[in-house]
Amino acid sequence: MKRFFISLLAFWSGLLAAAEQNATQAKVHTVKAAPFRIELNLKGVLTPARFAEMKIRPEVWTDLTVARDAMAHGSQVAKGDLLVSLKKEKFEQQLMDWELALEGTALDLAIAQAEYAVATNNAALDQQAAAETLARLETDVKRYLAKTRELNTRSAVYSQNSAENSLAYAQEELKQLKKMYEADDITEETEEIIVKRAQHSVDRALHFLNRQRHSTETALELALPREEADKQTALTRQRLAADLAQSTLEEKLAKLKVELNKKVRAQKVAEKNTAKLRNDLALLTVRAPIAGVLYHGAFVEGIWSGRKSVQNKLLKDGKLVAGEIFMTVVATGELRATGTLSEADLRKVAPTQKGWAIPTADPADRVAVTVESVSRIPTAPGQYTVTFTVAAAEQSYLHPGMTCAIKLRVLDKPQAITIPSKALRATPQGDTMVWVKTQTGHLERTVTTGNSHAGKTEIIEGLNEGDEVLLP
Repeated sequence: MKRFFISLLAFWSGLLAAAEQNATQAKVHTVKAAPFRIELNLKGVLTPARFAEMKIRPEVWTDLTVARDAMAHGSQVAKGDLLVSLKKEKFEQQLMDWELALEGTALDLAIAQAEYAVATNNAALDQQAAAETLARLETDVKRYLAKTRELNTRSAVYSQNSAENSLAYAQEELKQLKKMYEADDITEETEEIIVKRAQHSVDRALHFLNRQRHSTETALELALPREEADKQTALTRQRLAADLAQSTLEEKLAKLKVELNKKVRAQKVAEKNTAKLRNDLALLTVRAPIAGVLYHGAFVEGIWSGRKSVQNKLLKDGKLVAGEIFMTVVATGELRATGTLSEADLRKVAPTQKGWAIPTADPADRVAVTVESVSRIPTAPGQYTVTFTVAAAEQSYLHPGMTCAIKLRVLDKPQAITIPSKALRATPQGDTMVWVKTQTGHLERTVTTGNSHAGKTEIIEGLNEGDEVLLP
């Protein structure tokens, strides 16, 4: 174990000696105060401070065909000038059709409302009528069973008995006539006629008796039982009908209401769609909402995207796309500028900082700019957008869409202590350290840093002029 510790001590002694030798041989930077400026160079584009985007977003109409060539790119326009007009023939025809259809649905709705009122009353009347019919039928059946059935049966039997009696009377009368006339030796012609008539009466009574017997048999065995069964069946059916009318009244009324509501809703939808279509008519004539210069195309985040994607659409018979920005009217005078800022420089830029823009069209010119805002989130990976106000009242040749280089001085200290950024070392505890050369060797010192730029970092605290910092 003792031998192990001796070996370990020898190892660390050699390592420290090597570090001392390397520190002695390392490059050093002598600390001194000097002016420290941070100047950022951004690629910029001039953008409009005030502009109006031209796009058509109809609610119903979809055919956005250009009627004639639109106003030319770069034209100076006044508020209210016609920029582009779209074809309206098909639109006007469809609007007329929809308005006629709307009138038809309005009439259908009025009829349906009247029919609903009648049907509602009829439903209640049908229920009442079914109940009344049932009550009457129950009374009729009760009376039939109590009286009418027995009376009908007795009438059938009585009719048969009456026919039998009539036959018996006729036979007896014929019998008496024959006896009376047979007692005479000579039968007169008148007597023969009387006997013959009596015989016909007997035959007729016999025929009526046979027919009555058949009728009575049919009545007793078929008609009367069937009549009773029919009445009982009718009574049962009417009870079912009355129950159905009672139990389904609310459902029938609800169904009628649903059908009426459908027509009301259809009418409202038709009215709404027709109103939307009427509103779309105004969109087919595009006029300048403000005075300025006309650009074909859109400004995306203030940057003109060009006219290539829309130039053919703005010719006669071209097809515009709903919601697409096809023109922009840019108010003249006031300008803005946008530039792209790297993530490494994000914390260095803040509103109200001053700078200048060098127009590509005139590199000798200088245009004052002021930071207006910095985007809160990246506009591209590792990039942020800075918006500037532009003092360009006298630069009449400048227009939105022109490019420029933007110089932004974010720091200007007459005297500051800076060291090469590579001399700094961060510790796991979050401190920033440097190696400082001393008369006896070197030591590690904690420093407080400020801004960094172009390989240099400002030291706020921890170093003094004349200190020598070791460089890796």
